Amino acid sequence: MRRSHGLAAAALLSATLLAVGMPSASAEPIGGPLLTGSDVIVDPGPTADPLPDVPVTAWVLADLESGAILAAKAPHIQRPPASVLKTLTLLTLTQQLDPALVYTTTYDDVAVEGSRVGLVEEATYTAQELFLCLMMQSGNDCASALASANGGLELSVAQMNEEAQRLQAYDTVAVNTSGLPAEGQVSSAYDLALIAREGLARPDFFEYVNTRVIEDFPGYMPEQPGDPRPTMPIATQNPLFIQGYDGAIGVKTGWTTEAGRTFVGAAERGSTSLVVTLLNIEGEIYPSASALLDWGFANIDAVTPVGYLVDPIQDDPAVVDDQAGGTASEGADPALVDDAEATTLAAGTDGATGTSTPWGWVWTLVGAMIVGLMLVVLGLRSLRGPAPRQGGRRARQADASDTNADSEHDFARG
Repeated sequence: MRRSHGLAAAALLSATLLAVGMPSASAEPIGGPLLTGSDVIVDPGPTADPLPDVPVTAWVLADLESGAILAAKAPHIQRPPASVLKTLTLLTLTQQLDPALVYTTTYDDVAVEGSRVGLVEEATYTAQELFLCLMMQSGNDCASALASANGGLELSVAQMNEEAQRLQAYDTVAVNTSGLPAEGQVSSAYDLALIAREGLARPDFFEYVNTRVIEDFPGYMPEQPGDPRPTMPIATQNPLFIQGYDGAIGVKTGWTTEAGRTFVGAAERGSTSLVVTLLNIEGEIYPSASALLDWGFANIDAVTPVGYLVDPIQDDPAVVDDQAGGTASEGADPALVDDAEATTLAAGTDGATGTSTPWGWVWTLVGAMIVGLMLVVLGLRSLRGPAPRQGGRRARQADASDTNADSEHDFARG
């Protein structure tokens, strides 16, 4: 009898883990059943051009608007991301920090290893300035300063991992905010495309990754109170901008000995916007990135997608599913989903305070574990588990009129 009670409890806990959306090793890959293995994945039509053979270990090329993956190689293989992890840092911390927040740097910020923009110890910077040099100059000093301004590295990394789970970027584990080598820190070409797609739909993220030059980035503090503070120019390191790629809109470069060269890039031409993510690039970044983007723009209508970039998990996906008749990624009516999202936002807030409750799945899991223990102790024979969580479509709204309207800098763009 005790053994049967223990088996029942184990079954309950397993069902609950599946219900709250935890990925299973045997489950279909996120984004579609074809996105497996380490080989090139493409489904060309009779009029499609040959896919360029690029010297990259893992990559994904996708349509930013629809999420359709045009082609990929080893999309879910986990690899160290290097500084392209800063895309997740930016996406997470722009949702936590007011861009006008003023932070005073410490010795630990300016002494960090790796690439630095040159922050000055005990000098003041706005969060907006730190976000810009994080992306333009890949400043690890800026990554350290932003983490400290946000309450510390531990909190910031926890929020990054929570954001990755919300995006269904289950291949990603963040250990720091910079992308410097760290045990267990990994991502995938697929996950980085998810992060870029979500970020580029946000006006603030778009502005930070699409800025080419700043003429007056703050330097040393003035020697005398009231004196003007010296400034210095900084410029992007993105090769799509440097090489003048037609329609380039960002995003981020990376390199470490362990990861090799890594890159997340995006471009738009006419009504088409593409993202390309590259991990462990042999040689320079630009030839591989531009070759895949060129092929994508030329062949987007001549190939059958091999998968898709999933949408983030909603606060209450049951509302979306009930009204839209299934997950939006499987063809639900967008109009119904939009209506459902309004209901979801209302249902996912506290009536007294209006604050959101994104940790509901955690409490569901904790509660289920307690119930499972009670099942063993009390010998209950059955207990119904919670309804499954699923992803749903979110509206990708990037209103250009809201893009950093109160910016403290005039940005010179190449």
